Amino acid sequence: MTVRRSRQAKTEKILRSLVKDGAFLSAIVASSDGLPVAMVGKANTLMIAAVAASMKDLAERALEGLTEISTRDESGHRIVSRYFSIDGDLLLLAVELPKNCAYRRLTNQAIKSIKSIWANQAIEV
Repeated sequence: MTVRRSRQAKTEKILRSLVKDGAFLSAIVASSDGLPVAMVGKANTLMIAAVAASMKDLAERALEGLTEISTRDESGHRIVSRYFSIDGDLLLLAVELPKNCAYRRLTNQAIKSIKSIWANQAIEV
């Protein structure tokens, strides 16, 4: 159990940095079923994980190899879900962004860092 908590704590540290550096509202890493692994932010991250997993399920039926889905509300806020796999496990990184906010570079870095942690490699954030 110590390893799992340590991995979760390191993942949360990455998410805190992601939210701060990108001025994002929230970030979550979840399983493809929407079960949260780590979450940070002020928004309803459980709802974001569920929405991201639902969008993934819907999109997989229409398009194989999906890596990202984005949705926007009336005020311009977006939820972006990035999908990646580690040792055959599909995970998602979902971020809630304010209007006109760049995210790709920061989410790419976060995914790379998360993959390193899950591969039991030491990483400093």
